[in-house]
Amino acid sequence: MNKAYKYLIYPTKEQQTLLARTFGCCRYVYNQALNWRVAAYRADGTSISYVDTAKAVTQMKNNPDTAWLKEVDSVALQQALRSLDAAFKNFWNNKNTGFPKYKSKHRSRRSYTVPVTNNNVMVFDRAVKLPKLGYVKAKIHRVAPSDWKLKSATVSQDSDERYYVSILYEYEKAVRTIEADPDKTLGLDYKSDGLYVDSNGDCADMPHYYRKAQKQLARAQRILSRRKGSKKGEPKSRNWEKQRLRVNRIYAHVKNQRNDFLQKRSTGIANQYDLVAVEDLSLKGMSHRGKKRGFRLGKAINDNGYGMFVNMLAYKLCNRGKRLVKVDRFYPSSQLCQCGYKNPVTRNLSVRTITCPICGRTYDRDINAAINLKKEGYRLYKSA
Repeated sequence: MNKAYKYLIYPTKEQQTLLARTFGCCRYVYNQALNWRVAAYRADGTSISYVDTAKAVTQMKNNPDTAWLKEVDSVALQQALRSLDAAFKNFWNNKNTGFPKYKSKHRSRRSYTVPVTNNNVMVFDRAVKLPKLGYVKAKIHRVAPSDWKLKSATVSQDSDERYYVSILYEYEKAVRTIEADPDKTLGLDYKSDGLYVDSNGDCADMPHYYRKAQKQLARAQRILSRRKGSKKGEPKSRNWEKQRLRVNRIYAHVKNQRNDFLQKRSTGIANQYDLVAVEDLSLKGMSHRGKKRGFRLGKAINDNGYGMFVNMLAYKLCNRGKRLVKVDRFYPSSQLCQCGYKNPVTRNLSVRTITCPICGRTYDRDINAAINLKKEGYRLYKSA
């Protein structure tokens, strides 16, 4: 199994300069190799391999015009070529990844990866050793067990200009599959104004971090639009760069708040329950702003990060030998009463409290849907 630990690093000015060069060289090599492969295929249908592009990059290093490629880690350049080769293989194998695209110089996130060979990557108490960079000060907030094997390191710089290193480990762990107990089964129904409602009647009540930051963000963006460099083709001024960084840091703060909340919630559920049932929703369709389709919930869905939450639940349950079951989106979880009656009134989404005309039970539609998802999820689990 593989697991990555991501650490915040604090490179010196010299190390930041070398990182910028490495980001740029990896992007340049990737784009050049993409040019070669596209041109060769258009010319006579020839398919260029990773080995061909690696030999071409070696020749570029011996060329005086591109000798600056020698200044950065050669393994990082090779890994960029391997990434391009993997992107082409995924495209030809119809994995819905699309044709490889050129890397832009103005991307908000920049990164490169180096595999571990001959102890070129090491993690210490307060630093990380990286190729060419040497020892970089880092915030090591958790340490991997001694029997885990280092595989690779990915150095990245986010839009808020903070640097991170993601250390990938490989380890052997026999996961014991747990037999799900009906009493330890949970159903989760999506709730746009609170992330989810569970089958116990509890709501996540997730704070809307983006909406809370909108006023501050609008003011910062308004200031940015008035700085010299905001117009197309206008040279960027120093004040524009400073304000752009302020805007990006607001976005990064909102992202970190959301991620922290989702991590803690998903960990709590994975520790407490053996089986979790969720609805297999089309979040893209729900967020659509068209008049003929979608629920126009784009801002609420993006602010919640429900898709991230489900992915976190999936891998955390799997690591514990537990299961996440996705119920078909067309299953009428909101329409079915506990007595089995399918109430047509529930098709109106504005109706939040329903009284069943058959059994006379009054219930909340979200809690009822979560209970139905719990039952259906457990049924699917037993029939699998």
